[in-house]
Amino acid sequence: MIRLFTNILLLLYSYLLCPAIAVCQNHRIDSMKKDLRHPADDTFRITLLYNLSMEYYGYDTVKGMDYLEKGHAVAERMHYLYQIANYYETKAKLFLTASKEDVMGWLDTAILYYKKDIARKPSLHDLQQAQLAIATCQGQKGSIMSGGGRFKEAIAYYLDALDAWKASDEPNKNEAISIYYSNISSIYYELNQINKALEYDKAALPYRILAGNDDLLAYAYIYIADDYSNLAQEDSVLIYLEKSRPIVERLKKPPLTNSYLSGLARVYRHKKDYARAIKYYKLALPEAFREGNPFKECYGNRYIAEVYTMAGNYDSARLYLLTALPLAVQNHYNKERLDVLKDLVSVEDKSHHMPQAYNYLRQLDLAKDSVKTEESKSAVAEIENKYQSAEKGKEILQLQKDKEIQSLSLRQKSTLNYILFGSLGMILILGFLLYWNYRQKQQIQQQQISELEKDRQLMAVSAMLKGQEEERSRLAKDLHDGLGGMLSGVKFSLSNIKGNLIVTPDNIAIYERSLDMIDSSIRELRRVAHNMMPEMLMKFGLDEALKEYCNSITATRLLDIRYQSFGLKDRLDGSAEIIIYRIVQELLNNALKHAAASEALVQLIREDSRLSVLVEDNGRGFDVSILDDNKGAGWANIRSRVDYLKGKLDIHSEAGKGSSVTAEINV
Repeated sequence: MIRLFTNILLLLYSYLLCPAIAVCQNHRIDSMKKDLRHPADDTFRITLLYNLSMEYYGYDTVKGMDYLEKGHAVAERMHYLYQIANYYETKAKLFLTASKEDVMGWLDTAILYYKKDIARKPSLHDLQQAQLAIATCQGQKGSIMSGGGRFKEAIAYYLDALDAWKASDEPNKNEAISIYYSNISSIYYELNQINKALEYDKAALPYRILAGNDDLLAYAYIYIADDYSNLAQEDSVLIYLEKSRPIVERLKKPPLTNSYLSGLARVYRHKKDYARAIKYYKLALPEAFREGNPFKECYGNRYIAEVYTMAGNYDSARLYLLTALPLAVQNHYNKERLDVLKDLVSVEDKSHHMPQAYNYLRQLDLAKDSVKTEESKSAVAEIENKYQSAEKGKEILQLQKDKEIQSLSLRQKSTLNYILFGSLGMILILGFLLYWNYRQKQQIQQQQISELEKDRQLMAVSAMLKGQEEERSRLAKDLHDGLGGMLSGVKFSLSNIKGNLIVTPDNIAIYERSLDMIDSSIRELRRVAHNMMPEMLMKFGLDEALKEYCNSITATRLLDIRYQSFGLKDRLDGSAEIIIYRIVQELLNNALKHAAASEALVQLIREDSRLSVLVEDNGRGFDVSILDDNKGAGWANIRSRVDYLKGKLDIHSEAGKGSSVTAEINV
């Protein structure tokens, strides 16, 4: 079973052998994207899009499918049958986890288009490519049949693919032939026809040597050793394992190392050298873990338990079986779960723990019932699928007959009927065009109304913000020049009076305290006036004003702010600078008042006409969803200012993890 699982990886590798997508497959993604700037719709562009799809699909499925569909659209526009076929074949490769019916349908569609392309009498090279592509699709169908247990059909597909590859002169010919031989061998191995499996594994060996792929060559040696192990020819097993050893030690790949060590363990288990068998099984187990393969972990633990059972160490056997059982259950390995439960029943029976043995026996019976139920469901589903396919086939035949009858009837109609139908068609088209024109006008009018409403809203926001800033400026000037001047005059007068009066020591203390209060009032007044309309912003611009504002807050030790700016050498529009200053001011005010933050970052980055404003803090954070129902003016002011500048606001926050607010603005 482990050998079949390992061979699936080789099947996946074999799917990449199709010559139809081999032009740029080894290029890096960046290089392919540069080539994609080539504007023309041609086969080069289609191939690039398909290759990008294959490159991306392993880690970004959405992008992978997007590139695949773009390539298909170009192929359809060009009516390029070969590349349309390639689309369905590539889709089948990428969607190996889809339902068997879907994948088989895509492969059949690909073969149909390849045959249509051949019918156009292409060049000899293109003909060979199309024939080889059909063979590759047949090989994929063989893999699907093999996975579904339909081994006879799978072998037939593999042999068809083998014949086509043997007749080709492709560079990866040897690698493909070796993998198809290995696939056939795995089927015979699963059928317990070990001599046939050995025959095909040996047939694959010279092709793997010629291919020069050390990874696959090492597997070839290990598979032959595995065949000999099942035939109880241990000397031959050691010969082929020794051939694989230098490659295994050099490559240090967990799947390969696991297979090699497991092979050695089997040799010593058959020789009843239980200590060495356990040693190599235990060395193989971490490799399965590093590979991230719970199937091999499950079987590795079970094999160790089997050897401990053979050695009569039932306590150790029980420990490893109890490790294997949850792996089988969690990953739905039904057959392996039954095997582990059987072994647990045996171990508890031999340990004379009859209650435990009975408990595992009950679990085994329940598991068998569950597996039977699932098998029954699968069988019913397969019968239903076959029935539906047959019904669809009947419908297609009936539709074809109806179409022939209809075609014959149409030929018998007179020229007058053609004219009438043509006139009716023209009327319908004209009516449709008139209706479409009417709908377009309605949509344009609605769009214009929406744009006017939006412009009116922006004008209202603009007027409001302008009014706020003008009022702030007026109040700041009045406070600074009027009330500030008056307080300074009062202080000056009091200072002059002090020298002309005789006062008691107590009154002197009161007098000094009064002067301090006037100084504090003047400072507070200047701070308020500065916040309402910072002088630094008017004189030196946004960058210097924000730097000075952040430094002033840091100096209070209430909040430690790091300020960073890039690309702000040139000043922005005056109104934009004021609005951005207010946005940062409001965000830092939130960090101080509500977030209880101790540190914050303010970062402004300007690139061409885009300005990114970032404010982060390490405060208590909040649930972003509550902003939708928030009645406070703070966030409303921030949003209205960002909207006025036609920007976008992005808010990220979690409880206990601080907050991050980014505004992307056109300047």
